[in-house]
Amino acid sequence: MIEKEYLASRVANANEAQLVAILYEGLLDVLEDGIDYLKVSAYKKLNNSLQKARAILAELLSTIQGNSEIASNLKSLYIYANQLITEAENNKNIEKLELAIKVITPLYEGWKELGERAGSQGTVTSPQAPKIVAGMTYGKGQLNDYVVNNNKEWQKG
Repeated sequence: MIEKEYLASRVANANEAQLVAILYEGLLDVLEDGIDYLKVSAYKKLNNSLQKARAILAELLSTIQGNSEIASNLKSLYIYANQLITEAENNKNIEKLELAIKVITPLYEGWKELGERAGSQGTVTSPQAPKIVAGMTYGKGQLNDYVVNNNKEWQKG
């Protein structure tokens, strides 16, 4: 329970780069758990752990935008890490998980440092009003969407 509260607090107080670093940290943790499960032949736990790893990789992959060289290289690294995870699970191969950790670790370290630098610059911005406000109303048998446009007027969404 305390661990979940701690993680929730970290996420709530993290800047954007620190959020990415937290994802990488979680990915590394479940990969290390996978190695431990392989060592004791706990294959059901291994499967659960590696499913979490794949979910984190999918989330990281879904956040990549654009077709730049960096974006393309990150996609390739995520796909490669997923391939290593799959091979490790299918062949019960610890070395593949260790290699996946070696691929992900430099990414984690880079995002962690970026998050620390962004946090140490003290760039605290004041909260801004949302650009669009949305709301829902419902009546008997119907549901209506409304949004506030840039002129601060409600309109049907």
